[in-house]
Amino acid sequence: MKELIRGIIKKAISPEELDFSVDIPKVRKFGDFATNVAILLAPSKNRPLPELAEELANLIKASDSSGLFSAVEAARNGFINFKINDAYLQQQVNVIREKDKEFGKSDKGKGQRVLLEFVSANPTGPLHIGHGRWAVIGDDIASVMEAAGYQVEREFYVNDVGNQIEKLEISVRARIEGHEPPEGGYGGAYITDLAEKLKNDARSPHFRDILLNLILEDQKRVLREIGVEYDRFYHEKDLHDKGKVKQAVEELKKQQVTFTEAGALWFKSQEFGDDKNRVLVRESGETTYFAADIAYHLDKFERGYDQIINVWGADHHGYVVRLKAALKALKLPVEKLEIIIGQLVALYRGNEPVRMSKRTGEMITLEEVAQEIGKDATRFFLTMVTAGSHLEFDLELAKQHAQSNPVYYVQYAHARISSIFREGDEKGMRLQGDPQVSLLTHPAERELIRRLIDLEDTIITCAKNREPHLMVEYAKDVAAHFHNYYHKCRVLSEDIELSQARLALADATRIVIRNVLELLKVEAPERM
Repeated sequence: MKELIRGIIKKAISPEELDFSVDIPKVRKFGDFATNVAILLAPSKNRPLPELAEELANLIKASDSSGLFSAVEAARNGFINFKINDAYLQQQVNVIREKDKEFGKSDKGKGQRVLLEFVSANPTGPLHIGHGRWAVIGDDIASVMEAAGYQVEREFYVNDVGNQIEKLEISVRARIEGHEPPEGGYGGAYITDLAEKLKNDARSPHFRDILLNLILEDQKRVLREIGVEYDRFYHEKDLHDKGKVKQAVEELKKQQVTFTEAGALWFKSQEFGDDKNRVLVRESGETTYFAADIAYHLDKFERGYDQIINVWGADHHGYVVRLKAALKALKLPVEKLEIIIGQLVALYRGNEPVRMSKRTGEMITLEEVAQEIGKDATRFFLTMVTAGSHLEFDLELAKQHAQSNPVYYVQYAHARISSIFREGDEKGMRLQGDPQVSLLTHPAERELIRRLIDLEDTIITCAKNREPHLMVEYAKDVAAHFHNYYHKCRVLSEDIELSQARLALADATRIVIRNVLELLKVEAPERM
């Protein structure tokens, strides 16, 4: 809808390369949409803003050949407000029903290829709830981008080389032999579990591979249980085996951005905005994790994606500058790389913080949370706030069958609509033929339709800004509008024609809620 309005504005006043907005006014009495185009044009026109806004409003109204607007009005503050024609809104009920599962989708991304890397947890233990948040957010970003017309590949980078892997193997072997893991090694119940499972493989020359594969397969299983699957698991070990890490180091040498000091090879990252220079090859001749990460991203660029997006944990915040510094030094188009830093999750039961698992006395794993509250609540709650904000997650609220539980509130709206159709079937009042949607004149009906048609705009905004929490907000808002409509407008009545029209609106609402929940990989239940 916003793009349609933008097109009419451009046709009317041809604002060349002017980045004007079309938004929903906070105070709805002003209209359904508003634009700031007059405010942006005023400085170059040398005209009083109210006068210019009035003139532009008239031009836009005259260019509305389709009759989309019932009113185009200029406010004294320079905003131009639009009210959508009621007949157009009513007809959107039929449009939604015709498009069904395709409603909300667009070709905004024009088929651009996107590589989205997220989670990439070390294969050294179970996934914690922070990993779960990054998994859900990454997966949701991929889903909304696909709905907006991008080709998205999901990738998990497996850090299966380095000191942490050495410590893991030593720790598990110690447990197999009946000893405590060494100082600085890995402890906990899961190490004991691994030792028990692998005691017959202890003498295998492939013990490390068996160990890592066991952990990785368990991580994959837990991710699948919350609906997250990947196109590719990319192993750091492959970078080393194929010589890609050494190649990346050699390429930096060729660019004359390295130096040797104390027997180590350093990257001149300070020359590219970093706070200090970074080691690429240690005095021992061993390449660093940083060198491997440069090689990995060099490989990403070589694969020819239009956009490369990483979702990283909060502990990687300081890593962004040094990585981009290396990519600049390699003369790669760094603007194609976007790094989203996800913040941490704090678990609560009501007002009480939850820090330890009751079962193990250790950190709470993603699997434990998902088993306690279910996949739907896990995904919905982990998406509720923007990735850059800390999330406070109330486990008790997530389990409640009450309106205060947002996932229940949205799912209940879908189930309530399904119950209306079951009641209609029992009364012999099935939705059929061509409902007279022009009968949908109640203010609650208009407001509901107005919100339903925002789905495509919401998906595009989520995809553009990488903010899937807006889908959650939209779902909650549509549910609220429907519950309001349900209480103010009797859907099934003795007026057959009005009942048919209202059933059509209920069906359109069901489609929108289902489409949003499917994007979020949350069930849209017919009964609750």
